[in-house]
Amino acid sequence: MAFKEETLQDGRVSMDGRNSAQRIAAKVSAAAASAAEPRVWVGSVLVVTKAPVEELVVTMQDETGNAVGSPLPPTLLEMYHDWNAVRFMIRVPVAAQQTKVNYGVSVSGQKLKPQEGEHFHFYIAGYKQPAHWGYYSCSGFSLDVPAEKREKYWGGMKPLWEDVKKVHEKKPLHLLVGGGDQLYNDDVWTVPELKPFLDMSRKTPADRDAKQKAEFTDSMRAAVGAYYFHHYAVHFAQPIIADMYALVPQVMSWVSEGVDIFDGWGSYPPYLQSSAVFKGIFDLANTWYSVFQQHCTKYEKPMVSIYELGGSTAVVTCDQRHRRLRDQILPLEHYMRLTMLCTNLPPHVRHVVIVFTVPVVYPHIRGGQKILSCLSTECMSGMLAKLGVSPMNHFNEPELMDDLDDHWTARSHQEERRFLIEHLQMLARYRGCRVTLLSGDVHVCGAGHLYSHPTPPTEQGLLHDYRYMPQIVSSAIANPPPPSGLMKVLEYFSRPGKINKYTSYRMDRIIKNAVGVGKILENKRNWCEVLEHDANDPVHPSYLTFRLRVEEDPGNNATLSSHDYPVAPLEPATPGHDDYFDPRSVHIVRKACSCVSG
Repeated sequence: MAFKEETLQDGRVSMDGRNSAQRIAAKVSAAAASAAEPRVWVGSVLVVTKAPVEELVVTMQDETGNAVGSPLPPTLLEMYHDWNAVRFMIRVPVAAQQTKVNYGVSVSGQKLKPQEGEHFHFYIAGYKQPAHWGYYSCSGFSLDVPAEKREKYWGGMKPLWEDVKKVHEKKPLHLLVGGGDQLYNDDVWTVPELKPFLDMSRKTPADRDAKQKAEFTDSMRAAVGAYYFHHYAVHFAQPIIADMYALVPQVMSWVSEGVDIFDGWGSYPPYLQSSAVFKGIFDLANTWYSVFQQHCTKYEKPMVSIYELGGSTAVVTCDQRHRRLRDQILPLEHYMRLTMLCTNLPPHVRHVVIVFTVPVVYPHIRGGQKILSCLSTECMSGMLAKLGVSPMNHFNEPELMDDLDDHWTARSHQEERRFLIEHLQMLARYRGCRVTLLSGDVHVCGAGHLYSHPTPPTEQGLLHDYRYMPQIVSSAIANPPPPSGLMKVLEYFSRPGKINKYTSYRMDRIIKNAVGVGKILENKRNWCEVLEHDANDPVHPSYLTFRLRVEEDPGNNATLSSHDYPVAPLEPATPGHDDYFDPRSVHIVRKACSCVSG
């Protein structure tokens, strides 16, 4: 959605007019330039139906039954055979305190209703009210989870989504941020029309060149397009997901390891990544991602978006897949856009929460990529195959290599990681805001932080430290966690380290067991509730509290634990040095500029 000087809060709703599966999603963007200007909540309603566009009607009322807001005329975004994906833009004035909006959707004269109650509704945070929102990722099951275990052992997707619903019923959520992997599209490669491409050899340079140039045929395009449309329609129509999407505004992004496209997109070798088949699949994935998750066409989708909510918080999302390369996560223009949007935020915004792929602060298993590279040799993979073990995926590439390449801590991204951190430090100091990193993807939860070195990281010192950036890790809300053996490896590699001359990092032990012993990371399903505190709060004035809600007994939504991580706003800086960028980071800019000019 385009940014305007006025509001920029936005919400979205999506519904299937035939089977009454509903979803509401929302974007919340930069607010008015000054407190005196009126603020307007701008959102969109998506209706996917076989009915003609002219037979769709959206209405909105406040709690007293009076009309509120102004739905705009419908826009046909996409068509799939006789299905229409139609968007209604809506605008609602933002009050000082919370507003409840009841909305209705009529399809061919028939009014859709929620499973409980007469009206769909959502809440808009007031501009003088602390916001209450949440974050989740990995809302589905990957192919390695047997179908029989998904329901029998894990209870399907319901347990933690039921907890989200309970939290919302107790205290309304104004926003849910989907941090990637809102569904798993890995099985797109089971489409029969793609089998000839999968069967092509990769042994010689000539084989790889032929695979790169293989045609994305019309039959492939039709089959892959059908897969993405139907998978989205079925997944988003599941009762618990449809209910919550219809009740809580959503901001969604594909910032994880690419399973909204297919697993590992952007981290494959160039001969695959630049192939006509990969590009064709991405184009269709991008089309239906834009419709279902962004409520726009693929040409309208912004690369960097910023959303303001409540009294002092802004949330930033970046498209970290569209321009993804094996040695690049974000292009230089994304950093420039992020800086421009954040520096133009109004003065009352004291917290900027940036949603990033996998965590920026996270244990790095040193040597993992070298080991997997060795496994990709014909000799090693052949030996393991004889033992009944295959470390390779269906492209005959190391199965976990794309996961390691996705991490900010990977060797190929270390320079960009340092550049990113220094960039955000500069933003925090000159904008006077606390920057917090919020990530998922890794199927564990925990926290860490960056801080100034060699300044002692005292609690009082961190209040004035613009280099202090908390890292919150939360995933997955549905997909099962990794085994305990991997957690021991991550624990071993979780020692503190340095980013540059003036910045260090460490993991925090916020996950406490029954006797109070802290853990670096927890391998249990979870989601993150976020509470904004009022400036007059006696304990945490103007803080954000990130509350990890963790499933203790798989499949039993009644057994959960919670772990809080309070984040203070940035207080006025104390005197110090002005060094921001490591000289090595200049290479990132030079490299990006040479790529653009070339």
